[in-house]
Amino acid sequence: MYFFLHPISSLNHLVARLFTDQIVLLASIVFFFYLGASLNSTYWKNLDEKIGNWSSNSRIELLKTRSNDFAIFGNAIFHIAFSLIFAIIVFLAKHKLSLSISILFTLIFSWGLNRLLKIIYKRERPEQAGQNTKRRLSYCFPSGHVMASISIYFFSSILLQSFIPFFPWYLISLVICSFVILSRIFLNHHFFTDIIGGICMGIVALNISIWVYFLLEVL
Repeated sequence: MYFFLHPISSLNHLVARLFTDQIVLLASIVFFFYLGASLNSTYWKNLDEKIGNWSSNSRIELLKTRSNDFAIFGNAIFHIAFSLIFAIIVFLAKHKLSLSISILFTLIFSWGLNRLLKIIYKRERPEQAGQNTKRRLSYCFPSGHVMASISIYFFSSILLQSFIPFFPWYLISLVICSFVILSRIFLNHHFFTDIIGGICMGIVALNISIWVYFLLEVL
């Protein structure tokens, strides 16, 4: 009954639980390492090929033509600017250095962990990747745009939800991350399995950032 009376609030709460639940966290860790160990299997290769062909032949022109715009929200430079501005605003509003440190930790940890994982797996980008892809950062598993977006935007939602509880911050983060995911698919900068891996590790990075945030609060 509550869902029908308050659908936005209910969905917002559901998304929050989905990305911060400990069972989901454990499942994400297990599935990521399973995926990483079986990337070259026939099943995943066929799935990547099917999704790649679908995105190339798709007639959803809005997504295809605006993918570069959507990708900005997953860009490292945009994340840096967003996190710095958000950290400053939070510090000025709440006068708590621990909050700002937590925001910056989420930024650094999510991108740092992603770079480490890419070096470990050393998976080359799809052959049809756009010409503007930086070849010096050619490794693609897991997707950094997706992984960092999930941890940064959802961690920001945790803080914003505590400051302004009547706004559906988790749903907003979900929409932004969904656009980032779609941009990686339609730009063909990643295999679909890179995106799945990015989602899994984004959830992991998010939860670790939450633990650090609570630790700093205690200290």
